[in-house]
Amino acid sequence: MPQENQHSDSPRSEHKSGETTRAERRSERTPSTADQPFGEIGARSVTMGLRLQSEMLEVLSEISREWITRATSEAELAFKLPNKLTAARSMPDAFSAYQEWLGEWMNMFGEDSRRFVSNGRKLIDTGVRCFADHAPAAMS
Repeated sequence: MPQENQHSDSPRSEHKSGETTRAERRSERTPSTADQPFGEIGARSVTMGLRLQSEMLEVLSEISREWITRATSEAELAFKLPNKLTAARSMPDAFSAYQEWLGEWMNMFGEDSRRFVSNGRKLIDTGVRCFADHAPAAMS
């Protein structure tokens, strides 16, 4: 007995009651932004993008100022070492001066490590917050 193709006998626009077509299922899943004019969606996206850029620029500017301050203090520390070494009258004084300088430098290095992690966290938190606040309705 030959099998009949149910889809070829009936037109595509007709379907059994209770069944939904692909177009109907797609329209049920479409986010609310589909009801808005395309121009409004684009303008809102540009506004959100500019806000994201300005927030990230503020965070990057703050981080930059911190690192410039840090570089200045490291340069000052580096200039102190030759003065202390030339002022030393004996080898133990020179070792003591160098040990003091190295201790300060190691402390600065530790602070740099903490600052690096903290700044990375600031960048990630700002990016996640901005993208979460400005994500399209389909993403939420």
